[in-house]
Amino acid sequence: MDKKLQENSVELACKLINETTNIPIYVLDRHRKIKLDYSSNLPYNPIFTSNQEQLQSIELFETTKLFPRLHKNEFLEQYVSIPFVQHNTYLGTILLGPTVFPKPSEIFLDETITFHELGEMATEIKNYYYSLPVISSWKLLHASVLLSNVIFSKKFDINEVLHQNQINIEAPLNVELPDKNISLLLQNAFYHHDPVSEGKLYQYITDGNKEDILLYYKAFRQRSDFEFGKLSKKSELRSQKNLTIATITLATRAAIAGGLHSEIAYTLGDRYIQDLEELHSIKDIETFTENVLYEFADRVNQNKKQLYSKPISDCHKYIFKHIYENLSLSILADYVSLNPKYLSNIFKKEVGMTISEYIQRSKIEEAIKLMTFSDYSLSEIYSLLNFTDQSYFTKVFKKFIGLTPKQYMNKINEADNLFRSNPIQQSLIHN
Repeated sequence: MDKKLQENSVELACKLINETTNIPIYVLDRHRKIKLDYSSNLPYNPIFTSNQEQLQSIELFETTKLFPRLHKNEFLEQYVSIPFVQHNTYLGTILLGPTVFPKPSEIFLDETITFHELGEMATEIKNYYYSLPVISSWKLLHASVLLSNVIFSKKFDINEVLHQNQINIEAPLNVELPDKNISLLLQNAFYHHDPVSEGKLYQYITDGNKEDILLYYKAFRQRSDFEFGKLSKKSELRSQKNLTIATITLATRAAIAGGLHSEIAYTLGDRYIQDLEELHSIKDIETFTENVLYEFADRVNQNKKQLYSKPISDCHKYIFKHIYENLSLSILADYVSLNPKYLSNIFKKEVGMTISEYIQRSKIEEAIKLMTFSDYSLSEIYSLLNFTDQSYFTKVFKKFIGLTPKQYMNKINEADNLFRSNPIQQSLIHN
């Protein structure tokens, strides 16, 4: 096999792709024995006795058709096999993987270990999954196309490769920033046909209830009486991504309401949206969304020791959910069933500001998001947020921001004009 494979060029190609992408690469002979190993000493799955046994478990075929094929299993591991064909003869297989995408959540690993009765090796299995490179099927297939080109001088049409492997070929689109989605979704019930049920889902995040959130989410998704909005007319995949973006943005706010620091929550949200754009199948998006919900709930749960007392936490949640409605001390006192004066005292003691100030600050934060990410006029914004008039809105805005709303809008417009006039930025937009 060594002579026929021109091993020097194969070694170089596999080594370069492995070092560039961090994807494990193996070359197997026709009997599936490992001939070349570029896996960076990646441990094998502990359910097998060796790396060789793990690779032999993959369903490979002796074929003379040179074409990359994607393999996935119930453990979320994924591989791409490329038949090694020369002079119309099958000589072996080049194998890229294993990789995993998205990163398995703790609950997925626990459920997998329980289902397969692998409790005695739980630690080893978790360590194995945490060591796998997190790389999507889409990127894995792209790497296989590049490797095929280098080794065999075979130029595959990537769209055809993705199509044959049942990977949606829609190119990733630019996504809107999360704060814009949050503001639009909080105002518009079009995408929320059942706000009570969906509100309960996000309440689990706010409460840090990681045990029940996935059970409820799965049941919620399977309801026959609930119609999920279509956020893209062109593509079901794009629609699912947009719905997941909405889910992430609302989960971010729910986590903040549950006590997670806003910088941590928004950083997580941004990262999740970036990771989402690497997905190219609806099944992957569904698994990814479950992981996002669980991780947000888990973060809040870990942060519970730093939360306020229950009445104050309940006030925060109520303000978050009803930011576009009229809010007052009496409304909140009635909601948490406490005397208004007593609630006012403990709120000031725990939060460091009065309920009125906290409501004002929250509404101004929401106003800034609307000013930054929407086309609403200032009069529309203060009306949406239930300010009595523009003069009062301006007074409160300047109190917290140090600028009037018009001055702040001018700054936004100046920054936007600077961005649009920058040729480097423009080239990034168009490319």
